Amino acid sequence: MPTTRAAQPATGVVHLVERLDDVTGATAPLALRLPRRLGTPGRLAFAAAAVVATAVVSWGIVLLWTEETPGWWFSLLFSVLLGAMGLVPWFLLAGSIGAAREDREAQAAWSAARGSATSTAGRVVARRTQLAEEGTPTSFELDVELADGSRLTAEWRLERAAERLLQSQVPGVGAVVRVWRAAGMPEAPVVVEVADPSVVG
Repeated sequence: MPTTRAAQPATGVVHLVERLDDVTGATAPLALRLPRRLGTPGRLAFAAAAVVATAVVSWGIVLLWTEETPGWWFSLLFSVLLGAMGLVPWFLLAGSIGAAREDREAQAAWSAARGSATSTAGRVVARRTQLAEEGTPTSFELDVELADGSRLTAEWRLERAAERLLQSQVPGVGAVVRVWRAAGMPEAPVVVEVADPSVVG
């Protein structure tokens, strides 16, 4: 009975390019194409807004326990709800900071590995697409099989919030890709270059 190799976790970054004429040629990308995160000014502004939201929530909780209400159960219930709402901005900020740190580490690892990275051909064997409410892709994952039968998974994500991708631009199963890997550096990111199928000629 034939065995099926499971795809690895998404450790690669997909670069969508206009053309992919020479699958094993060209030069390794200078940098990973990752989403743009909030910079320091943006994080400070978001933190200031979170402080204001926390103050408003705290004042609301104080009113629940100092003003007349239907009962202690009412004050307790809405205190929990307001407290949860006040924590949401801080969780979002912490997530953004953590994601930005991971992206910086990935970029640094790729910069260190790029000089020894070599390309090899592969083919898409599966894909998974995440869609926004209006139906446009916000990210997609590609499972890629190499000539030696090994597999890896790479992900494409929007670089800018204002960027839009059409579903016709998502590579399909069978698409040829160029995979950049650094020998002897398994912890380094992998870059998967694949042509935009909507580009003609």
